Amino acid sequence: MQSNLLFRIKEKMVDLPQSEKKIAATILADPTAVIQMNATSLALQAGSSPAAVIRFCHSIGLKGFTQLKLNLSADTQGIQEKLYSEIQPDEKLEQIKKKFLMQTYHVFEETNQTLTNDCVARVTQWFHESKVIFAYGVGASHLVALDLQQKFSRIGKSIICSQDQHLLVTSMSVMEENAVFFGVSNSGEKQEVIALMKTAKKLGIKTISLTKDTTNPLSQLSDLSLKTANSPEAPLRSGATVSLLAQMYAVDLLFYDFATKYYDTTIENLEKSKEAIHSLTHESEERD
Repeated sequence: MQSNLLFRIKEKMVDLPQSEKKIAATILADPTAVIQMNATSLALQAGSSPAAVIRFCHSIGLKGFTQLKLNLSADTQGIQEKLYSEIQPDEKLEQIKKKFLMQTYHVFEETNQTLTNDCVARVTQWFHESKVIFAYGVGASHLVALDLQQKFSRIGKSIICSQDQHLLVTSMSVMEENAVFFGVSNSGEKQEVIALMKTAKKLGIKTISLTKDTTNPLSQLSDLSLKTANSPEAPLRSGATVSLLAQMYAVDLLFYDFATKYYDTTIENLEKSKEAIHSLTHESEERD
């Protein structure tokens, strides 16, 4: 399965100049027809110029118009099955599965590109050196913060995750050294997360953000910025669903990177965690 061109066009469209937006809209409206066009005819159809068509191709990461047509041709079946449209009324579950699988694969693949190895490695190092990690997110992003807490607390890291901002601020204020604030927001614009990150920075705490791949306030404010794919929102919030998966995928990658670098300690702590759970379960069964 290849990275999907139509999803990429949707993601990039908001940042394109008007002349290229017209081209993007024309392609999305009837991608099959574009396969039969040349750059001049596409420009005419879009009310733009041939030069803008070439610039558009470069803007979405293609070498030129020929590659655009080749990518569209390679995905003719998906286009014909309308796998790139949003969920429709009374749509069959099998069709929904196909759409969701395709979008999820695309977002994971894009996240692999935006989540740079160097940044992940530095976050891993900070986690290893930290005495405590403060994790915070709002709404669906809170689930990501909880996932971070669940994974890393089982291998010996002290994680404080709460939606109570006062609790986090008071806890951060008495930390002397080697603390990390991990702020999660897909948009990177949630004021609650930004406010806590500003406070953390004033307290001398290292800051990490997890956002989508845009120039957003939270990523610009943080010391280290982890980026996932920029999946657009949808009427039924399928974009939010996939972005949540991308954020959790990023947390998984962080966990595995940490585990492989500190393998023996990770395995030892996981075994201790499993044994503690087993012991608790056994005690509960005996009381029953």
